[in-house]
Amino acid sequence: MLETFLEVEFEELSDDMRDKVEEGVKKRLNAINMFLENPKRIELIARDIAEHFKENVDGTFKAMVVAASRKSCAYYKEALDKWLPKEYSEVVMTYNERSDTQVIQHRISEAKARYGGKEMDDIRKEFVEKFKEEEYPKILIVTDMLLTGFDAPILQTMYLDKPLKEHRLLQAIARTNRPYKGIKEAGVILDYIGILKEFKRAFELYSEEEIKGALSGMESLREDFNNLLDGLLAFFSDIPKDNYDRQTMLRSIEVLTTDEDNSKRFLEDYRELRKSFELLGPAEIKIERFSDFKWVSGIYTFYINTILQSQLGHEMYVQKYFEKTLRYVHRTTELENLRNDLPVISFDENYLSDLEEKSKSKEEKAASIVFTLNRLVLVEKHKNPVYESLTDKVERILKLWKEKTKDFERIYADGIEVFKKIEKLSQRQKELGFSDMEYSLLLNLEKKFEDGSEFIKDIRELSDRLQDHIFDNWAVQQTARKNVEREVRRFVRRYVKKRGLKIDELDNLYQNLMENVENYGKPGSNQ
Repeated sequence: MLETFLEVEFEELSDDMRDKVEEGVKKRLNAINMFLENPKRIELIARDIAEHFKENVDGTFKAMVVAASRKSCAYYKEALDKWLPKEYSEVVMTYNERSDTQVIQHRISEAKARYGGKEMDDIRKEFVEKFKEEEYPKILIVTDMLLTGFDAPILQTMYLDKPLKEHRLLQAIARTNRPYKGIKEAGVILDYIGILKEFKRAFELYSEEEIKGALSGMESLREDFNNLLDGLLAFFSDIPKDNYDRQTMLRSIEVLTTDEDNSKRFLEDYRELRKSFELLGPAEIKIERFSDFKWVSGIYTFYINTILQSQLGHEMYVQKYFEKTLRYVHRTTELENLRNDLPVISFDENYLSDLEEKSKSKEEKAASIVFTLNRLVLVEKHKNPVYESLTDKVERILKLWKEKTKDFERIYADGIEVFKKIEKLSQRQKELGFSDMEYSLLLNLEKKFEDGSEFIKDIRELSDRLQDHIFDNWAVQQTARKNVEREVRRFVRRYVKKRGLKIDELDNLYQNLMENVENYGKPGSNQ
């Protein structure tokens, strides 16, 4: 290209002059000047960046454009402003206000006008802080700055339009890989220059182990998505796919709840699958496997709503970061109907009558009562002394549920017995006017000694003595903790003579009662 240019433009030059001019032009017309700073090329890429950002990143994460030069940064800002709101992007680079070209000088003037004439160094620092902490800017445009040492976990996508080499490329890629709130474990690199094709060759200095996992292509991501989805479907090999009726969902949940390893693996693998689904963008594999992904998502939705309702708040928070999953899967008719058809059965005085009315079979009644007990007693046990006192009974029911030959009538009957016990114990706590701490102490003593009308009076006395030592964070303050321990130990000693406690029994009872006080002892709880 240079030779053609010289032939056309320098025809009239003498040979000596031509050689000098050619050498000077070669020095100045490097790849960046000729190609990467081309405003028309940058405008085309900026449009592609804007479309990708709006579709895949905006509202969830943030992004960085790595341009080839400072002039390219300025061109990228102008081009992105045509396709995105101006507040979306900011340029972070060094400036020389006296010698910079006109396009860069324009960036200086524009930034100073917005920031009341502040120095560019101060303005640049604000851009970076706002990127980390505030909604805007959502995209930083850089060339040399922030490629190393910049830590912003919300940064997920890098639009790469600069030839980087060896460790500098690896460091730049690492900017996007910071974990973020349990919803991001890897970043996305869109390569507009082709440098990532040379990734392995560029890192010949490193061992395979050192760079393993540093960069995975879309093909690898598709493979991971397929493998995860196939693994999840294998859990339910005996269950017909594409059915979303309650009976199918219950059979699927049985598979998970009868084996703790299955349950744990299903949750972990589905969440990884969902991340892959998001990262794949418009990949065809999502269309090809959509039916399977939707069905597995239906099981996950049913599981979260029926088994892990204590996690619903967190799940709703997480879901907002998975817009494509929501848009393409959770808003489908099948999953909307599944969510709406779930019988809402609140645990209150009407629980058992609602269960009888809304559940359609013995299996469904048994499943509902098992799932509710699991959630209330085993998951929430440390929040309620009544639940905590019934842990052993509920674990026995769960053991029955996990047996391959299920006795649904017995499971349901035993579950009803536990619920009636919950009602009875809860009513008694109200009548006594006991706090959770006081009631947990009473239930523990009655479990140990079975009978003892004097326990109620004894516990009231202990509660009064603890009142001055229990305040916010008392358990981690040495003096307060020692005072509480002294009072509890003194309290336990009274039963050595009264109940014939042996030394090991005394220590065991002391430990149990201290756990009660630590768990439920809060300011005002002993009133």
